[in-house]
Amino acid sequence: MKRTWVAAVLVLAAAPGARPARAEGTQPVELRRLFPQEAQVTVAGGGLSRLVLPPAILTACRPDLSDLRLFDAQEKEVPFLVDAGAGKPDGVEITQRFEPRVLDAARAEIRRQNGPPLRRETLEIGLPAASPQTGSWVLVVEPRQGEFVARVNVEGIGASGEKTGLVADGSVFRLSGARSAEKLRLPLPPFRGARLRVVFETEHPFWLEPGLRLESARAIERGGQIDVPLEVLSSRGAEGRTVVDLARARGVVPDLLRIETATRTFDRRVQVRDDGPGGSGAVLGSGTIFRVEALVPVGEQEVALRAARGDRLRVEIDDGDSPSLDHLAFAAVIRQPSLIFSAGAGRANESFGTLRFGGGRAHAPRYDLAGLLPPPAATVTGKRAEAAALLYEPAAVHAARLGDTRPNPAYDGAPALAFAMRPGAAVDRRLFSHLRSLTVPATAEGLSRLRIGPADLAVLSDDLSDLRVADDDSRQWPYLIEREAATDLVPLEVDGPKSRDRTSRYTLRLPVSPMRIDRLILDTGAGFFDRGFSLEGKTADKKEETDLLRGRLTRPVDDPRPVSVAVPPVRLASIDLVVEDGDDAPLEFRSAQARVVLPEVYLTAPEGRYALLLGAPDEDPPRYELERVREVVLAVKAAPIAAGPLEANRDYSLHARLKGQGYRQTALLWTALSAAVVVLVIMTLRLARRETPPAA
Repeated sequence: MKRTWVAAVLVLAAAPGARPARAEGTQPVELRRLFPQEAQVTVAGGGLSRLVLPPAILTACRPDLSDLRLFDAQEKEVPFLVDAGAGKPDGVEITQRFEPRVLDAARAEIRRQNGPPLRRETLEIGLPAASPQTGSWVLVVEPRQGEFVARVNVEGIGASGEKTGLVADGSVFRLSGARSAEKLRLPLPPFRGARLRVVFETEHPFWLEPGLRLESARAIERGGQIDVPLEVLSSRGAEGRTVVDLARARGVVPDLLRIETATRTFDRRVQVRDDGPGGSGAVLGSGTIFRVEALVPVGEQEVALRAARGDRLRVEIDDGDSPSLDHLAFAAVIRQPSLIFSAGAGRANESFGTLRFGGGRAHAPRYDLAGLLPPPAATVTGKRAEAAALLYEPAAVHAARLGDTRPNPAYDGAPALAFAMRPGAAVDRRLFSHLRSLTVPATAEGLSRLRIGPADLAVLSDDLSDLRVADDDSRQWPYLIEREAATDLVPLEVDGPKSRDRTSRYTLRLPVSPMRIDRLILDTGAGFFDRGFSLEGKTADKKEETDLLRGRLTRPVDDPRPVSVAVPPVRLASIDLVVEDGDDAPLEFRSAQARVVLPEVYLTAPEGRYALLLGAPDEDPPRYELERVREVVLAVKAAPIAAGPLEANRDYSLHARLKGQGYRQTALLWTALSAAVVVLVIMTLRLARRETPPAA
């Protein structure tokens, strides 16, 4: 009997990683039924084991690996910790620290004929019995004074009193000012003895009175790197740029984007944006890729990225006047994570259990083992450091192997969002001025998505309250909106320049009105300019003209890139650019583009034909229960909806709108105001007649 996923989500949310309890009137949910794929796990021996996850596993899972579980041969859940997951590529530093006891101390002031007195401080400290894990210690000096320069000599003293020179005429210092600098650490060569004698010499009028500490640090790399090829969804060239959209699996969060091309010599500027559902549209990384043809080609073809959220990456390559790069290919460079778990008393090459993964239907477990691993770029000391170091010892942690991936026979294949696939209240189609026909495909999880375009936004209210999805029976279907799901560049017509009083005015004609834009991208053939400008526009009601922005329009010498201007987020019906030319000739713009932020609708509806209804400004926003489980809904993969063109609604009725709540209230208000005016006029006329004196 299939069980809906919502029950599983509620159980796992209440106690992640725990055994689901029996709810009243339902059967207990089996955790293993939530994952569509599985693979056999074989261990190389008992105790701790490490299982390296291949790219096929990562692409099937969510970025945090929450939809991945390990089960033993008895189908019991096995706790694990994740090492080197997606995120910072930094390693872990396991640090040994020792606070030595001062065995002897002496001071001496040496008078000199040429120069100030030389102050000498001698400290003898004991060495620990345990050897440093890296083979040698680092002497850390902590003086009380803020700014100083000191010469340092270090001797090692053996058990029989023999002396060994370790550091001769070394230096430590702390300098402030414009070029501040600091050196407080002295690496020591390997030495096995009882004591250290440290001598400081300074010319300052004060004593250093330094504190001393010994450290030994071991840097551990947390996993290697792997390349995951990225699918090219689209590629287009325009205005000296190549724009490529790449598909990104949810579990692949690249640290680097590697760009390959058949072009043998090139030097291009690259920018990568977070795009697609869940993406912010923000720049994840930018840089220059280049290659010089030679016997062994030399170049750099990787761009460092911040963590991506959307399911697409948009790559913009600045070609200038050069041809586009040939045969482009892209790969995500990611940290390869692994699972560390206890295999108990397992034997070598013994089948341990099953790894089940994928589906996006489970919350991240909270295992206590996760606390054993330090966070990225962390420094740990003491027993915690020793425990963390053991996790990277091949003698202590055996390698586990993963078998071939296969379908999970226990997987519950019902749509993940079956609980939400039900219609809502009826909607009056006559209230909406426009519509688009929708064809919702059959989806594995019950979620589909539709991007709302600029033409749709021009019809809709600014808060998107007058948007509905209805079936043929006029029943509305619940949806969620991601307001900043993606960005797109829309071409603008440039009318002008119209020059007067040493200024030029350009009218930038919007393809649809009104439109909310957040950036203007202007391209001109001028090699250099630096001029004041202002943006003027009319708001959506076309009544109020506003001064949007003032600043300077600049292009450095020999910079071929278009000029980009951030625009305040105002819904505009028109926009004018006014440029202060002075005595220079007006600029001629070859092209103008506006960047628009586009929302996406996420619909929980079965396969079939529907209508997207738009344009009823007096309607209140819908309230769907789906909003309460937003994170659950957006966690699953959505299929794209095929949509027809925007068209006028033939059933639209002004009479029906006048009967609507908003129009009824407006009509009642105007009726009351009209009645009041009539009453006032009548009373005024009556008073005027009474006060008029009789004719003589």
